[in-house]
Amino acid sequence: MAARAKRAKVEDGSELSPLQSFLQWCDGVGLELSSKVCVSKEGTVAEYGMLAKDDIEDGEVLFTIPRSALLHQGTTKVSTLLEKERSTLQSSSGWVPLLLALLYEYTSSQSHWRAYLSLWTDFKTLDHPMFWSKEERGGLLKGTGVPEAVDRDLANIQREYTDVVLPFMSRHPDLWSPGTHTLDLYTQLVAFVMAYSFQEPQDEEDDDEEEEEGEEKPPNPPMMVPMADMLNHVSNHNANLEFTQVRTHLLRQLCTFENHLL
Repeated sequence: MAARAKRAKVEDGSELSPLQSFLQWCDGVGLELSSKVCVSKEGTVAEYGMLAKDDIEDGEVLFTIPRSALLHQGTTKVSTLLEKERSTLQSSSGWVPLLLALLYEYTSSQSHWRAYLSLWTDFKTLDHPMFWSKEERGGLLKGTGVPEAVDRDLANIQREYTDVVLPFMSRHPDLWSPGTHTLDLYTQLVAFVMAYSFQEPQDEEDDDEEEEEGEEKPPNPPMMVPMADMLNHVSNHNANLEFTQVRTHLLRQLCTFENHLL
């Protein structure tokens, strides 16, 4: 399995930082970022974040990204194979195709999303309780129900990896390897999806047709939206992600508080 590629260099021979490489990649894929915002590790809540540099009016577009730059089972280099074997990748979570795409792209030195995924050299920095020891969870979160929920999640992740992912990888050893694409990495990517993925809402016309037919269409699978994951994921948010046929837009929403960290 290919190792992670070396970072790109600038004219003076120095290496680009992960953030510089990501922003360069954004330019290359046609992601358009408003001049009123910037991405930084300074002045943010955790790791990378989007900061306002100027007053932003309600409804202003913060960035747009082409659908081709979104990362999911339909855009990954192994999309044809994942679609071909879709029936063998069914699971209770519904995330296996996306996670297999992430396993492949994260460990491929030639990945189209390498600069994006290189922002996270260690997903355990997400500090999800599933990465804490059982003793820490029990001691710090006792009585919240979280330790029990995490234990269930970990058991489900291991079952999904053993029953669905490993058999699939064994059929395609040229693309995936249990030695590289381990349960530990799979678990980390689950946390990545939990923290940063988005789901496109169902089309309203489709919803109307389903109501007439009395059938409920399952929700769209999650996807990774580069740049959108730079914002804080909070319920009282001040930005809204909108999907169109060609591009995905992030717009400023009017909110009841002023905050320069979006």
